Amino acid sequence: MQLIAILPDNPPGLNPIAPLLEFDQSEHPIRMAILTEPIRHQAGWVDIPTGPGLGIEIDRAAMARFMIG
Repeated sequence: MQLIAILPDNPPGLNPIAPLLEFDQSEHPIRMAILTEPIRHQAGWVDIPTGPGLGIEIDRAAMARFMIG
C-alpha cells in the first residue's frame, strides 16, 4: 500500500493504467485479530496507515494466541 500511495495516477506509457490494490475483504480471523487498527475499504478507497514503519501496529497478545507450541 505504501508503494501504491506514491505512484502517479497517470503513469507514463503507451497504455497507462492507474495502480491498483487487490484488497481481500473475506473474513480472516488472524488478520482481523492481530491488527490493533484494521485496514478498512470504503467506497473503492483504502486509507494508507500513517503510523511509523509500515504504518500498522500488531497486537502481540492477539498474535501469541495463534502461535503453535
